[in-house]
Amino acid sequence: MGKLVVVKGDPVTGTDLHNVSGTNAQGSPYLGTGKFAYNGSVTAQLSGFVSIGGTPVALVTSGSSLGPTETATGGHGPLSGKDFSAPGPAPNSPVSFLDTPLGAGSPSSGAGSGLLTVDGVEVLLDGDGFDTCGPAPTAAASSVAAQGQDFVTCAE
Repeated sequence: MGKLVVVKGDPVTGTDLHNVSGTNAQGSPYLGTGKFAYNGSVTAQLSGFVSIGGTPVALVTSGSSLGPTETATGGHGPLSGKDFSAPGPAPNSPVSFLDTPLGAGSPSSGAGSGLLTVDGVEVLLDGDGFDTCGPAPTAAASSVAAQGQDFVTCAE
């Protein structure tokens, strides 16, 4: 059975890791890492040549970004971290992100179709991994789900 082809706007979800600073319950400074939900979509470097139902196809050179509500107090905001690393007790919310840029993602190594290409660049398929924002992008901790179209597949 084939996999659906990914198009502009398809969701990219998962978890990534950020360097953060804050203050813990004892009032001491905290520097460490925490996990944050990534809820974005495919938005950048899409095919200008191939579209499905008028929507550009996503390629292994495409990128994702978070929605505006995700970077404030939403799912990827300073109030939403969990699984903070040592040293010391976890910080109180909110924390400050030490990583920039916040929100960018790109297809992981090994993503894309070995059979279907656009001008020699592999097309993204449902379930392909994404490396999302963080100190070093968190490798394949997120994935894309084809939801923008439901009729073009690639047999992998």
